[in-house]
Amino acid sequence: MLINTVLMFLRELLPLCLLLATLLVWHRSLWRHFALYFVLPSALMLCLISLQMVWISELLDGLGLEFLYSFLYLSCFALLCVAARKTSYALWGSALAAACLFSISGSNLLLYIWLPTQTENTPADLVLGSALGVGIGASIAVLWYYLLTELKLWRHQSFALLLSFTGARQVMMASALLIQSDWLVAGPQLWQTEQLLSEQSELGFFLQALMGYEATPGLSQLLLYMVCLVLLFWCCSFMEKKR
Repeated sequence: MLINTVLMFLRELLPLCLLLATLLVWHRSLWRHFALYFVLPSALMLCLISLQMVWISELLDGLGLEFLYSFLYLSCFALLCVAARKTSYALWGSALAAACLFSISGSNLLLYIWLPTQTENTPADLVLGSALGVGIGASIAVLWYYLLTELKLWRHQSFALLLSFTGARQVMMASALLIQSDWLVAGPQLWQTEQLLSEQSELGFFLQALMGYEATPGLSQLLLYMVCLVLLFWCCSFMEKKR
């Protein structure tokens, strides 16, 4: 059960850690303000969702939580677009985008901790597993932060492209939830790369957390992903002009 706890925390926190590291490179000189704008909305949103978790999950014939998560993923993407497009909204927009992702990860982790089926987990397993998951995620985020720092100094468009992939990843996650809930038609499966690069492998796991890698994407998922990737990259082009 210890391994399951580590994997659960890492799966939920790694996308958030990578997004936070990317945004901290962007707002490195204003990181204190960014932290403030991130922490307060994150705590408020997580409290509201956790207190109303049962009520939310019963909405829309039991699909309320999936709809809420889809809305938060799409809100994260939209806020990143606004932050990249408008300099005056850059700091709070990107912080709120990270807060949206944190509320999803935090809610899933609270469900995992308090779920009745997790009674086999001892308190020691939960504490140690969560510490390992957070530590691994933070370590990867630190390496990603320094890599992006050098990359941004060398070529700003490369940083903008990686930020765009990170934002488009949120749309991929939202589309997967909408397809699962029958609110979006998946369309024909375009390819199958599970044998070449499994989502369960280390590289596949990282690419899924960073850019929403999917081994068996549907047509609607790919179209949404490409449109949103181009849109966010276009918005990021204004960062270079104003820099």
